[in-house]
Amino acid sequence: MSAVAAAICPGTVLAQPLPTTQPEATHATTTQQGVIVYGPEFFSATALATALEVVQRLPGFALDVGNGDARGLAGNTGNVLIDGKPPASKTDGLGEILRRITVASIARIELIRGGAPGIDMQGRAVIANIILKRTASTEKLIDLQGYAYRDGYIGPDLTMQYTHRNGDAREEISIEGVSDRTPGTAYGTRTRRDAAGSLLLRQKLDLWDHVRNLVARGLLQRRAGGGLLTVNGRIDYLDYPTSQATTLLAGQGNDGRNEDLTRQWKAELGANWTRTLGAKGEVELIALQRLGQLRYTSSAVSGDFFAGFGSRSKSGESIVRPILRYKLNPALSLEGGGEIAYNFLDNRTDYSEQGVPVALPDAKVFVNEVRGELFGLARWQPIRRLTIEAGMRAEVSRIAANGDTPRSRSFFYPKPRVQLTWRPGQRDQVRLRIERTVSQLDFNDFVAATENNLGTVRAGNGGLVPERALTLEAVYEHRFWGKGALELSAKHEATRDVIDYIPLPDGFDAAGNIGKGTRDTLSSNLTLPFDKIGIRNARLRANAAVVRSRVTDPLTRERRRYANEIPVTCSATFSHDIFGGHFTYGAHASCGSRPYHLYRIAEYRTTEIEPLFEIFGQWKPNKKLTLRLDLGNINNAARIYDRDIYAGPRNRTPLLYRERREQRRGQYLYFQIRRLF
Repeated sequence: MSAVAAAICPGTVLAQPLPTTQPEATHATTTQQGVIVYGPEFFSATALATALEVVQRLPGFALDVGNGDARGLAGNTGNVLIDGKPPASKTDGLGEILRRITVASIARIELIRGGAPGIDMQGRAVIANIILKRTASTEKLIDLQGYAYRDGYIGPDLTMQYTHRNGDAREEISIEGVSDRTPGTAYGTRTRRDAAGSLLLRQKLDLWDHVRNLVARGLLQRRAGGGLLTVNGRIDYLDYPTSQATTLLAGQGNDGRNEDLTRQWKAELGANWTRTLGAKGEVELIALQRLGQLRYTSSAVSGDFFAGFGSRSKSGESIVRPILRYKLNPALSLEGGGEIAYNFLDNRTDYSEQGVPVALPDAKVFVNEVRGELFGLARWQPIRRLTIEAGMRAEVSRIAANGDTPRSRSFFYPKPRVQLTWRPGQRDQVRLRIERTVSQLDFNDFVAATENNLGTVRAGNGGLVPERALTLEAVYEHRFWGKGALELSAKHEATRDVIDYIPLPDGFDAAGNIGKGTRDTLSSNLTLPFDKIGIRNARLRANAAVVRSRVTDPLTRERRRYANEIPVTCSATFSHDIFGGHFTYGAHASCGSRPYHLYRIAEYRTTEIEPLFEIFGQWKPNKKLTLRLDLGNINNAARIYDRDIYAGPRNRTPLLYRERREQRRGQYLYFQIRRLF
């Protein structure tokens, strides 16, 4: 195995050259700045086919695809860079982007821990930076994947892609069509009992859905204006019908049927331009425009009862984000910039029972936000083993909601952040972080919504304010056995204005602020190679987290967990490369979810997910063909939903009934045929 001599972030003059040190059987080079470079040897002799599979294999790295639904770009684009830049796209998720990058086009991957000069860490402690090859190449790809279910239904997903690269020049066009199900297609039972435990009814559940999605994407990269310009676009159409049929098996009641239909158009155009400024500076400019239109209808029939709900909305987002980076000397670099964004949601809803319209609070709402942010960041390395990163973001925003009662509010939030990274040895790293964060308000909480399959309606609330949290985090990372890594993390969050359900004067409930809360999280991430115990090219990746939170319930005034917070999570994946890396097999297991809760005004919900187990095999007979087969949900794990329904507010009215829904998806086969031309 040869050492890898490379530079961090080609095309970025702020990067530091990597020393050509000999790796310890990892196909990787470690720099003094805490950057580990994985060269082609790390992934070329495997059955891995995409950048997504490669980053999921990186020791000690947990992929975060970001939050494409959140407004703005800061901190929402995931923890993977491509050629030192975040994707100038939000609708096109990071996982989708990585799935379209082939292993053959990757020059190397840099795992940056604790920050490095010239790298936009997106407010994260660990970033993976994928460096693409600059040699001239053309790739034509056909990727057919899909799911085969127990009842014989097959859901295909076909992607056709063309990519050309030559130095800085790059073009990419892809078209994807999907016709499939989701885990929402399932079967099960629903049982209701009164407060004394007597059976009220028992029903059979038959849930069905069908996703039809057509997506067209394009990317163009060229030298322009003395810098490098990347432009990407996407347009997609979604047609998503669902239904739930209930058949009475025992007790008193009726058969019923609920049907929902979602139709949505979305379009996005984004651009990223970077240019070096002398030998020490760089400027980056990001612009993004998104538009969307959605129509949703829902109906519920049970015996002689009929209810209908409809929603029509238009939404948009416009963002401009300039960034300036400057390196004063090898130990100190500065970064500053801002972001200007405009967002809107124009929503109309209607609800009726027995054909008679029912008035909903804020049924017609136009919400818009103008937001500006300035930020500055300094990264200082006073000694070789210590890096200090300190920054400040200041956000100013104005949100206006024109509904039943027009509202307009302005906010100003300073958001300081300090992170200290200490490297006591070549294999260890300690990261300490203190940061003030501010959540984003979900525009959908401003408008009314319904769950017709459950018979519930939620009102809109234009009086929301964002959650604000002070976060303290400590992370210890240890590298061992060449390819092994262990990460232990402890985090404390003190939050003000926690968002949960609150009662409204008209009897409805809505999302609202309920006061102060705290959350403590202990988590671990382990990559365990088996080479030392005689099983070469095999590894186990495992992670676990324990969460404890406390907030005061707005009705009972008792301390409880945050809503929908899972107290314990864990999963493990074993994989083994054999036959010279042409075949990979493995298994994945999840411990499921222990019961977690949702607290509405007249309802208390509990959700539990049983452990899940699956196996997979991937064969790569040559560099251009990849075949994969997964057997999923082998144990046919159940999702269990419990609901306690009250006559009114749950703190002072009697329990009407308890309901349990148990749903199972069934086993399925996942297949993939991926061919390069």
